[in-house]
Amino acid sequence: MQANSGAPHLTLIHCLDPRTKLAWLLVSFTIVLLPQSPEVVGLGSLVVVVQVAWARAWREVARIRWLLLGLAVFSISLWSVMASGPTPLIWRISRESLAFGLATFLKLAAMMLAGLVLLATTRVEELFLGLVKLRLPYPAAFAFALALRWVPEVFATAQRVKEAQEVRGIHLESGPPWTRLKRHLPLLVPIFLLTLRRSQAMAWALESRGFQMRRQRTFLLELRLAPRDWLALAAAAAILALFLTLHLLHWDRIPGLVLP
Repeated sequence: MQANSGAPHLTLIHCLDPRTKLAWLLVSFTIVLLPQSPEVVGLGSLVVVVQVAWARAWREVARIRWLLLGLAVFSISLWSVMASGPTPLIWRISRESLAFGLATFLKLAAMMLAGLVLLATTRVEELFLGLVKLRLPYPAAFAFALALRWVPEVFATAQRVKEAQEVRGIHLESGPPWTRLKRHLPLLVPIFLLTLRRSQAMAWALESRGFQMRRQRTFLLELRLAPRDWLALAAAAAILALFLTLHLLHWDRIPGLVLP
């Protein structure tokens, strides 16, 4: 996913330094992972939803709506049965286990949305340079940026293979779901081979250009923390301090919850 795709106007989040966005991502993960109570997790999820609204990333969220729905059904149903509490509702489901299942879903969904905001508002080049400025080893940052660029290429390769098979008269989308699944499985072989071939070509291109031959590298982009970045970092620190206080005061617990 590439930043600013289809966005008519840049928002304030788009203009932030990628290091600031990475700090907000870390804070978003922390404030939803710490608590157990769905009320506190919901408050942390609301912070993430505000980021989504501010970044105008609803189109990207709509693309994963079915994934979020499946995640909700799986998380809530699984943990409602696996966990237990002193207030029974139905069968093995208690009020505490149902609350924990809802909180687990909110945690996973909030982390997905926080990562989505980062990818939807940051170009790969900026994210790569931000990781380098944060002292991440250059090969690791390059591999991460290359992986982000490689995902759309794999999907494009899969689409081309699928279209080629349909031109040859293979109807991949007809019939019951199990039949369609069996028809799609053979497509994995050409997709894998084409991806492997392109990976080899990429490795040769990097080697021919002397990748990692020089320790000191120059960059086309320049990153500087602007006043808006310091304000955003201060807001992130305040939010993190609030949730850490709630955690230390044990206001984010579910009384009587027993985990397996």
